[in-house]
Amino acid sequence: MRVLVIGGTRFVGRAIVSRIIREGHEVTLLNRGLTPDPFGTSVRRILGDRRNHETFRRAAAQRDHDAVIDITAYQEAETASAIAAFAGRTGHFIHISTAAVYLIRDKLQAPFREDDLAGRLTPRASGTQAAWHYAYRKRRCEESLRHAWETRRFPFTALRLPIVVGPHDYTRRTDAYLERLIQPGPLLLPEGGLNSWGFLWVDDIAEVVASNLGNQTAHGRAYNLAQREALSLRQLVELAAECLGCEAQVLSMPTAWLDSIGLGTTFSPYSHDRDLLLDCRRAAEELLFEPTSPEQWVPALVDDFQARWDGVPRAFANTRAFELSLAKALGNIHLPTYIAEAKPVKASSTWDGKRGRR
Repeated sequence: MRVLVIGGTRFVGRAIVSRIIREGHEVTLLNRGLTPDPFGTSVRRILGDRRNHETFRRAAAQRDHDAVIDITAYQEAETASAIAAFAGRTGHFIHISTAAVYLIRDKLQAPFREDDLAGRLTPRASGTQAAWHYAYRKRRCEESLRHAWETRRFPFTALRLPIVVGPHDYTRRTDAYLERLIQPGPLLLPEGGLNSWGFLWVDDIAEVVASNLGNQTAHGRAYNLAQREALSLRQLVELAAECLGCEAQVLSMPTAWLDSIGLGTTFSPYSHDRDLLLDCRRAAEELLFEPTSPEQWVPALVDDFQARWDGVPRAFANTRAFELSLAKALGNIHLPTYIAEAKPVKASSTWDGKRGRR
């Protein structure tokens, strides 16, 4: 098949392109050419900024593509431009979306299902404004695709992803925990790391895309993709520590207190005030989705980290010195000990065994 990938050079896109190349498909990358990629002559390239409508027109005019994979759409206008360019010129348009679209639905409880998207949205709170706008814009991208499907059968599929983990993750979010685990001093976890995630191993999304490029059943549909297990941040840290062969020295901290002293929770990028868990039964049935379990991907993630880490802290490291000073200060606090006053126990008279009371 002839496949056009919009983006395709970093992390999720890189994994998808690597997989579809191995499947023998003819791949063309459309991006600005700012990020090096390892594909060499295995792919064709079209250079251009997707925000420029002429770029899409030029890409569409060169040839029809059996499938188009859009990894970098974050604005409704970007999706609308892609629809205009590729309508009638592709057999399948795969949009990489996000599970964050559920987090601004009001009064929605996990696990989230694909049909839970519609409904009243939460107010835009100043403290989470960037996250709210990101989720809202991705929702608008999906709404454009849905409208195009309903009005002219534009053959889209939306894949809603949670936190994706794996090699070549330029966000370095997992590294923030691994680096702190192998360095001296405790690891601070907001609220003890009790929030839960349905993570997704990066090779799993690549497998789903490569296996469903020609799946017409998926047209006009959205799918959740995540591991089956609900994994708390604390459990992830403990699993990683076991793989690293070290002890997880965890110090639980109230989020409100971290905010009040100006540190916040940025140093712990997987801390969240809501659980993000997805119901993936639709993907299992219609896309034959088989997720990788944490027992498999956590050791692989740690092996990758150990192979490339040079001993220099980099991941969210600008606050590490303050974290350690905070932990030390807390360790020097001497609290009084409460000793409960012993009270005499009143003797009982008779026992009513039938009703279980005296």
